[in-house]
Amino acid sequence: MTAKDTAIQNPIRSFVRRNSRLTPAQRTALENNWARYELTNCSTFDELSRAFHSRAPVTLEIGSGDGACPLELAQRSPNENFLAVEVYRPGLGRLLHRAADSELLNIRVSDQDIWDLLPRGTEPLFEKILIFFPDPWPKKRHHKRRLLQEEFFDLIEPYLHRHGRVFIATDSISYAQSILETVAVLPRWINLAGEGRFSVRPKFRPTTKFENKAIVANSPIAEFVLARR
Repeated sequence: MTAKDTAIQNPIRSFVRRNSRLTPAQRTALENNWARYELTNCSTFDELSRAFHSRAPVTLEIGSGDGACPLELAQRSPNENFLAVEVYRPGLGRLLHRAADSELLNIRVSDQDIWDLLPRGTEPLFEKILIFFPDPWPKKRHHKRRLLQEEFFDLIEPYLHRHGRVFIATDSISYAQSILETVAVLPRWINLAGEGRFSVRPKFRPTTKFENKAIVANSPIAEFVLARR
């Protein structure tokens, strides 16, 4: 086993799991709807299709927060499927509450860390992978905890269809620069805006509370659209 393989199997977690307080509505939503919407395994497209009861294209969002983005996309595109991965229970509770109220059939959720949800070396599963406003870990000594590093792109590369895209947004200038530098040296990935350049904001991306906070703070937002070579 190489050092690189070891790093992939034993990643530094990009989050600290906290016992966040649930509202009564969030707790009820989790209790009543978790079994209906939970996705536990993600090994093959057939397995994914059975979970959704549909063979429609699947979009994965990593770090869905309060679920506003996947919920809006699922409502807007009923003929596509959406998988929201989030480790924080209040966000999942809010997502499930709204998904159940809207009787959405094309959304599933997971509270697993992405490193645990995706086994290594499987077939392409996703048309899009979304990572919007990941934790920037702003202090330099914490930069090793940032999700978007070489090992992460190695992890997700087999899961993205050849024609698929990875969409990223961040309001952290240092994180954006780190992403540019990382993608530039990865032989199996390409920045569709051009090396060292940011993309324009994708029209499909809903505006979330994280983006609104960045706008209020007058923080520039860096966008990326990546593809497999």
